[in-house]
Amino acid sequence: MIDWLSPLRLTGTGEEEGAFDRAMTETEIASVAQRWLDHHGWESYPEVVLESFPGRPDLIATRANICQVIECKRSLTLGVVEQASRWRWHSRPEQSGMPHLIWIVVQRSRGRRSELLCHLIKEFGLGLITISKEPAMRLPHDGGVDLTPQRYQLYQEISPTLQPGSRRAAATLIAQLKPDTRIATPGARGGATTFMTPFKRTMAAIETLMADGKEHHIDHILEWLNSHGGHHYATDRSAKSALPAHLDRLGYSRTRDYGPWFALPDTEKEALA
Repeated sequence: MIDWLSPLRLTGTGEEEGAFDRAMTETEIASVAQRWLDHHGWESYPEVVLESFPGRPDLIATRANICQVIECKRSLTLGVVEQASRWRWHSRPEQSGMPHLIWIVVQRSRGRRSELLCHLIKEFGLGLITISKEPAMRLPHDGGVDLTPQRYQLYQEISPTLQPGSRRAAATLIAQLKPDTRIATPGARGGATTFMTPFKRTMAAIETLMADGKEHHIDHILEWLNSHGGHHYATDRSAKSALPAHLDRLGYSRTRDYGPWFALPDTEKEALA
């Protein structure tokens, strides 16, 4: 199942943010991890918001019905081990799913690694990859300057083991990975990244429907959603109750004095005309 070699060497362009810094940011570590996945033919999904699961994994990757999760941090700490192992003590794996493999990826340190953390990693069946970096450099050459891009080496320090329950629950996790969940920047937090949520997906689908410029009753909207992949609400009844307020907040026009009938705002209708 684990067929990659260690160390694996990757090269940047020298144009990336932080290319000349020796220390790596979480975003840079996650970017290198994503390139590592691409190198081995995995499809990666950064910062995915999952149903019934706390937080967002830095990366989820799939290949041939195998699913793995990668958590990236600047250094190996108890916090990242706890973050990666939460899949093991999560109370609802039947809803959120369980990856087959879980990795921790950190920058390689010259210091001595904690034996306790290594024991916990093995105890939870996690894997550990460390990344060493040679920063980019600008060197004078023939009256000009040559750019030497940054270089990375990835070392597989500890191999992960198959997570308990993943043979059954991995399919639940994979089913939540949609093409639009691949838009985020792995490792970025807060306002530094854009990530897809089930709510955003529902509203984007409604936006597709409303782009026809016609008026639609909330019942028509729900019928259309259910025939085009569904919505994120538990029931149609809860969706019918909640969606009108969201449509109002997003500026859709109420076209009648009675009933929840909606259409595009007049300015958007004019743009379509």
